[in-house]
Order: sequence, then structure tokens, then C-alpha cells
Amino acid sequence: MIKNTTTVQNKEPNPSYVAIIDDEQDLVCLFRDASTQVSGVQVIGFTEPMLALQHFEVNQSKYEIIISDYRMPAMNGIELLSRIKQINTSVMRVLMSAFEIEDRIFEQFNCVDKFLQKPIKISDLIKEIQKQLKSTQIRKEVTIT
Repeated sequence: MIKNTTTVQNKEPNPSYVAIIDDEQDLVCLFRDASTQVSGVQVIGFTEPMLALQHFEVNQSKYEIIISDYRMPAMNGIELLSRIKQINTSVMRVLMSAFEIEDRIFEQFNCVDKFLQKPIKISDLIKEIQKQLKSTQIRKEVTIT
């Protein structure tokens, strides 16, 4: 297992990966554990954005959703999600923050599909993951037909 990474295994044969990235270990564990209520996903938590990016590069085809905090050391959430988008544009990118972020930042980088304001209710996080998974599934079905 990669240092500063936590994973909750899913018993389904080919689960979709969901990453939770935040420099606060307690939040990563809380969000990761809560997200296991969503069927069909394997939730992977990271406290270091560079490790998350490395894991994504190797496993990009398995990922459906990346949920990242904005303020983190070494690389902020916008930088991380920009790099994720460069690698795989089909992955849903969700940014969360306790701080207000100016609209011009979103417009300038154009890498965030959804913004969640902290504090986030666990029920809202679960609903958002389910909503994004459903949206991704619909896009895949439309692409196939």
C-alpha cells in the first residue's frame, strides 16, 4: 500500500474508483468510510496530492470521480484537477473547500465539474457521488449508442 493512502475494498468484481484527496487525514478517513455506502465503488483516500496523481496516472481507466480539497501543501486542488483533466477528460472532478473561491479561478482553469462547500454533510457527499456515478454511466451509454 502506498504511504499516506487508505483504501476501502469493494466486493464487486470491477468497482469504479473514487478518490478522496485532502491533507487532513481525519477527513479523508471520514469521507472514505462514508462513501463505502455507495455500491459499485472502491474508495481510495490520499493525504498527498502527488501520490493521488501518480495512482491516477497508473489506474486512470478505473477512475470515475476525483474529489479534492482546494488548499493542500505542494499542489492545490485546482492544480491537481487540471492535471487529472489533461490525463483523462471523462473523469468527474469535484473540488471542495471551506473557503470561498472566486468564479474567475473556475473559469480560468476550467477543470472543476462540481464544487462542494465545506463543511459537507455526509449524506450530501454520498448523494453527490451517486449523482456523479449516474451521470458518468449515462454519458458512457450515450457514447456507446
